[in-house]
Amino acid sequence: MDEFYSHFIYDENGNAAQSGVSSAQFVEDVDKDPVLIFDGLTKNFRYPGWRLGWVVGPKPMIKCMITAGSSIDGGTSRLAQRAALKALEPHYADQELRALRTCFAAKRKLIVNGLRELGVRFPAEPNSTFYAWGCLDQLPKGLDEGHGFFRQALQRKVMTVPGEFFDVNPGKRRTGSSPFSQWMRFSFGPNLDTVATGLMRLSEMVREHQK
Repeated sequence: MDEFYSHFIYDENGNAAQSGVSSAQFVEDVDKDPVLIFDGLTKNFRYPGWRLGWVVGPKPMIKCMITAGSSIDGGTSRLAQRAALKALEPHYADQELRALRTCFAAKRKLIVNGLRELGVRFPAEPNSTFYAWGCLDQLPKGLDEGHGFFRQALQRKVMTVPGEFFDVNPGKRRTGSSPFSQWMRFSFGPNLDTVATGLMRLSEMVREHQK
């Protein structure tokens, strides 16, 4: 179970959820149940530069992973590990994660409402992580498909990701255009001012194509 985004959770109104989620609540015996839980400081705790993560699971599996990891990169520095102990103290961690959900809930509302005003459709609003998956089919011609939108937005220094990049089609066995060609993934990971600036630039872009 990959739980790197497990604390980015919002309720049905888009507000910060009271707590994160974890599959650990379903593990009865950590050494017997065949479950590996991956987490780290990069996403949930917003410390990407530390490159520190952990795994919870049966001891034999953990031992194999330690052996493989030490052969690949030597492991995380002791300085980072000691600093992480402070970040993971229950009281401090809970406080930080509550603040994180509150901050990201505000950015989520901003980007979903702002993009919807531009004509982007959200059949399902995001209730986790910090990405919004929207459909462009109601936008002006030239912006109503992923690659065109991407190129135009990039000219305005706004980075978006065409939905086609997430189309799972092993071996290209499915022919024809991607069912995600008119979809786009938008991120509200940056700070609030940056998200607002991006929305302003996208709004200007859409208005120019409506003329």
